[in-house]
Amino acid sequence: MNLFANSVTLRGFLGRDAEAPPSDGITAESFAVLTLCTEAGQWVKRDSYWLSHTAEHTIICPGPFLCGLTRGMKRGDYIEIEGTLRDFEYPQPVVISEDPLAMKESGFEIHAIKIQRLDYPPSEVYEVADN
Repeated sequence: MNLFANSVTLRGFLGRDAEAPPSDGITAESFAVLTLCTEAGQWVKRDSYWLSHTAEHTIICPGPFLCGLTRGMKRGDYIEIEGTLRDFEYPQPVVISEDPLAMKESGFEIHAIKIQRLDYPPSEVYEVADN
């Protein structure tokens, strides 16, 4: 048993086309960026309705292999990502009454280890027969 684990598996649709470098510009330090959208929600008992929420996740795909794999991925593609969760901070200058302050903005991103294209899930369309 491992004391620590940092693994993430997400399945969803691409919210944008893949941002990958051109094939002649790929180096060992290159990376591609994907925006993966997942759907979640909750049932609101009081008002008896489903409140849905679409979350956008930033996926960093490091290295030449993943850069080549993500090239050609388009908005709406259905994929599954396995990776690790990373947090980051970067300086965000804020000016309050002409005094600049050095604030830090933080966030999370996922560094991909494995990317798999999936078949589109079957859509659930209900047809009502006219009487």
